[in-house]
Amino acid sequence: MITLALPLSLSVLVVASTIAAACPTVAENRVDIYPTAKELPANLLRLYIYFPRAMTAEEGSRHVALLDDKGARVNGAFLATNQELWSPDRDRLTLLLDPGRVKSGLAAHEVLGRALVPGQSYTLVISGAAIDARGCPLGADVVHNFSVVGPDYDTPNPVAWSIGSPRVNSSEPVKVDLGSTHDHLSMAYRLRVVDDKSEIVPGAIELGPEEKSWHFVPREPWAEVTYNLVVDERLEDLAGNRPGVLFDRPVSAEPTEWQSHLSFLPTKDDG
Repeated sequence: MITLALPLSLSVLVVASTIAAACPTVAENRVDIYPTAKELPANLLRLYIYFPRAMTAEEGSRHVALLDDKGARVNGAFLATNQELWSPDRDRLTLLLDPGRVKSGLAAHEVLGRALVPGQSYTLVISGAAIDARGCPLGADVVHNFSVVGPDYDTPNPVAWSIGSPRVNSSEPVKVDLGSTHDHLSMAYRLRVVDDKSEIVPGAIELGPEEKSWHFVPREPWAEVTYNLVVDERLEDLAGNRPGVLFDRPVSAEPTEWQSHLSFLPTKDDG
């Protein structure tokens, strides 16, 4: 067998062609952005970008830009850190709006104000040049538009939520209407269902449109017992408010009382 050494330039072309052929198409490069609501509060604390695959270790923030309604970049909107907020599998990037600008009373807020202005529209752009861990680019810019309303100074209030009871012996979801958009990751980790013995009920979580509702599908059918929805004190809305505690509050402020358990009883079929 004879082995021929390719010229360096030709070798590079062959490798590049192989990589290009293996890369997904633009249509397969779906990127999801949370919150999904099209109206967000001026004191929004986080944006999340879900990439279709694990991304490269290069600086992800340089592929992301926040533009105002005139197409100009909003400088200093996101908190600059030495380490970006990637999920362990590197397919989710959390963009933290600079808390110093979000929270009133701090120097950055007083000098620069919030990055998001009520009544204005914004566009989050993820460059198609962003590279995944295999060296494949997204291939096309991803554009996410939203408008900004006034700041949110209401804490999550479980007492005001409504719960739709599922039927006994069914695996119907229990649906909880939260009344407003909450942080989707917080909803996934900070709400749980326990049975009449205070044991966690295993199952799957689904989120409703604009993350305004939380649905839980049990692994086993509902029994004819009283269940409780348990609300962790660290549950957050889009502005970082927690039950009984505002993110934008004086340091000396005491949290207000709130109800951490909501009960529901699965209903029987008629007849």
